[in-house]
Amino acid sequence: MDKTLVEMLHISNLEIADRLKILGISAEELDLLSGYKPIVEACAETVVEQFYEVQANHDEVALLIGDSETMRRLRNALRRYVVELFSGYYDHEYVNNRLRIGLVHKRIGVEPKFYLAGMLTLKSILTETLAAHETDTERLQKSLLALDKLLHFDTTLVFDTYIHTVVTEVENVKKRAILYANELEEKNKLLGTYAERDSLTNILNIRGMQKILRREIAMAQRRKSILSVIYIDVDDFKQVNDTKGHAKGDEILVDLAKCITENMRSADFACRIGGDEFCVILPDCDQAGAFAIADLIQDAFSGRYPNNTISIGVSETGHQEYKDETRLLHEADEKMYADKSAKKEQKTASTQDAAE
Repeated sequence: MDKTLVEMLHISNLEIADRLKILGISAEELDLLSGYKPIVEACAETVVEQFYEVQANHDEVALLIGDSETMRRLRNALRRYVVELFSGYYDHEYVNNRLRIGLVHKRIGVEPKFYLAGMLTLKSILTETLAAHETDTERLQKSLLALDKLLHFDTTLVFDTYIHTVVTEVENVKKRAILYANELEEKNKLLGTYAERDSLTNILNIRGMQKILRREIAMAQRRKSILSVIYIDVDDFKQVNDTKGHAKGDEILVDLAKCITENMRSADFACRIGGDEFCVILPDCDQAGAFAIADLIQDAFSGRYPNNTISIGVSETGHQEYKDETRLLHEADEKMYADKSAKKEQKTASTQDAAE
């Protein structure tokens, strides 16, 4: 169930009584005003007519009122308000109606300066109306003072709504800004993820590899643990592309990435450095453990591509000395090329033996 404005602004009966007391509005004064209710009811239409004759002279106000339907609603609202001023009942319903008037004025764009000017106009018209029907000068003066206080009371309520609406708008803008910032952050994270991923294999690219390797070396130093790197290269990959086409070459690269990710540990990081070169970062893993994982990768690849081979190099850092990422990769790369050269020599020797 929707809350009333009184409930939204947490205005209790105690708060209403306190506001009346602050403005010095006594029960006797309110009773005095209620005695004019029959007169005001009879003159309400005239009061409304006079009020909007004055308002029509202000171009900005007339522009805000706009169409005839808005004018009709405003006239009816003002007529009710004039009568309620002298109703003798200044309870939750009265206060809620005052707050609603503030909400309506804020929604149609009436600035506070125009509202205050309108209240002065209304006070002047009501003063003339009461003076025209009251012969007791002392009673009239007391009644006009009471009316002035009550109009001040109403104005504070209207401005409470103005302020509440502005604060709500600011909070909504703030929420939207926070939501937008969060969405932007997520998009940036996603873009960052894409920027660090290889589009073909969906494993880390060289940028992502460099970032992770620097971080893991630093963590290994703090934990005083070992870190290893496996460097992998597809043998004679150019020949695959030249003879079987780039589509076949891409297929081999994707499958090699799968062989790596399916056989490494959950804590490891698979990377495609570029072309047909891959590496695996293995935190808390010594060289022997890295070779065991490398053997699994090699067996998996050979099972898928028995006519193709890969060369592998492993390097280790930790405990006594911590190498930076450049040196660590360079050592693994050198060992990979040593493995490739050894296989070529073995192949050449086998060919020569067969020829003999």
